[in-house]
Amino acid sequence: MLGRALIYVAFGGMLTAAFAYTYNFFSGDEKYLKVARIGFHTGAVSIILTAGYFMNLVLTHQFQYTYVWSYSSYSLHPPLLISAFYVGQEGSFMLWTMYTAIIGLILMVYSRKHHYESSVMGIFSAIAAFLVLMAMAKNPFEHVWQTWPQTVHKGFMPDDGRGLNPLLENLWIVIHPPILFLGFASTAVPFAHAFSGLLRKDHDSWTKVAVPWTLFTSAVLGFGITLGGFWAYETLGWGGFWGWDPVENSSFIPWLFAVASIHTLLVQRRTGGFKRANYIMGMMPFLLVLYSTFLTRSGVLGDTSVHSFVTPGMWVYILLVVFIAFFSILGFGLYFIRVRNIPREKINYTLTSR
Repeated sequence: MLGRALIYVAFGGMLTAAFAYTYNFFSGDEKYLKVARIGFHTGAVSIILTAGYFMNLVLTHQFQYTYVWSYSSYSLHPPLLISAFYVGQEGSFMLWTMYTAIIGLILMVYSRKHHYESSVMGIFSAIAAFLVLMAMAKNPFEHVWQTWPQTVHKGFMPDDGRGLNPLLENLWIVIHPPILFLGFASTAVPFAHAFSGLLRKDHDSWTKVAVPWTLFTSAVLGFGITLGGFWAYETLGWGGFWGWDPVENSSFIPWLFAVASIHTLLVQRRTGGFKRANYIMGMMPFLLVLYSTFLTRSGVLGDTSVHSFVTPGMWVYILLVVFIAFFSILGFGLYFIRVRNIPREKINYTLTSR
């Protein structure tokens, strides 16, 4: 199966990149830097090809695949048919992973230019590897006879698909989720910069290169949340523009941290203050997005949130918990190891201060 093979190649590439970048950082061996770059490029290209192959299955109505049958049909207009790519759990993980791969290719060039490639791309590659692992766990290439082996014979091709939920047959489904997931994916970059600063014990330089990415994250995530508000206003029963739904809140809080981080980063660049706080502010949006993902996709909010997906299965549940725990422990663990050596600058606050 081409789709599954590409996912496995992507996971191997990202895992190789994560280990090779990390080894290069600590050893300085340039040979491993080349291995890391090849690994990341291999992983990123494989992810993009996987997403393209998956989109082709949706657009060509390959209803023998459970996901395609579940979320698409011949009656869907082209924009809604395209949105079927990401309305389900499997597709949304695929979209998030694809965005991460594309951002990673840009970040690789950006970090190389600023001479901190290994420290940033090592942790970013690990994030990408975890996302690919999630895509592997939620197999989007499962056939209907694999899903229902007792009732569907091998090779069966349904005449049509089940299509979208009527509530989702709306123009906003075409633009809201892709923008929101781009915001989610971009939160990994400030996290990687903050982690790199701690790793290098360079408490100032990382903030200068993190500001543009933090601005991008705040703008895209905020725009995605705003579009979601307009969609909620048009859809009866969703509480107007904002219903303080638990999942709405769990997307809103990372955006607040990202916006606050812009201000504290600029203060540090101007006065030298908030050096310790900025590490927390840089890491929190990504960690909160992971928590938001857990709330949305674990099924724990199935009775309290209109945004909640059905229970994803034990493996995905475990992976989500491990995902959150791993990067939280890694980020905050390194922070608490380094925090005593991070200098503190006294800030003089005035009413006219900018």
